[in-house]
Amino acid sequence: MKKSAFRLPNHTVRVAVVEDHTIVRQALVFMLKKEPQVIVAFHAENGREFLDQLPNHEVDVVLLDLDLPVMDGRETLQRLQLDFPQVKAIMLSMHEDPWIVSELIHEGAKSFLKKNCSFDALMDALFDVKFKGSHTTELVEQAMFSKNDERIRGESNLLRYEFTSREQLVLKQICDGKTSEQIAERMHLSKKSIDAIRSALLKRIGAKNSTELTRKSMLLGLYKARTDEQIREEDENEAMAREQRRQNRFKG
Repeated sequence: MKKSAFRLPNHTVRVAVVEDHTIVRQALVFMLKKEPQVIVAFHAENGREFLDQLPNHEVDVVLLDLDLPVMDGRETLQRLQLDFPQVKAIMLSMHEDPWIVSELIHEGAKSFLKKNCSFDALMDALFDVKFKGSHTTELVEQAMFSKNDERIRGESNLLRYEFTSREQLVLKQICDGKTSEQIAERMHLSKKSIDAIRSALLKRIGAKNSTELTRKSMLLGLYKARTDEQIREEDENEAMAREQRRQNRFKG
């Protein structure tokens, strides 16, 4: 692997480390502190602790574990993008699911490294991310290609199954875990109508229940898994939009 062109003697990187396994975190911090061009600003064992401490430190790049207690790496990344966009994140994980990698890059991560990567590769990533803005690995490249393939497959299957816009909306909410009553209230339809659409979707995709419907929808590229926070945010935005429409009707 070609060494980063930005690992120059006059270049330094201020780093934060977020890792819940104490031995792993301490070992990583120990190795980073031995590098004269790296300044370890601080370290934390979960996303909440990291975000609480961050205002007190100057940080260029955070090495952020994906699987964390209290607040996981994905939610931490989302909060980071909103409140501290100047801090760039490199995600660390043992997972290599292309979907997860592509989603994290899309949500603002500047690179994604497996935890079994070499320390030299990690150092290259740190300098690339600070001075170039991102760091591409073979895993990231494969994930982005897979993401494009997934999008194309999803669009193709929407045409194949001839879903109406209403059916697509119901399918999305079923996969989000909403009940027929919740979907009916949001769409201003009767529960009976939602149940009829649900039954039609199950039959068309060949699923026995909602759990299997969700699994098959993901495999077909018809549904993209979302965090609880993303679902709540969409619900809140929709509620605000409904209230605004109601107020506009009264004004009219």
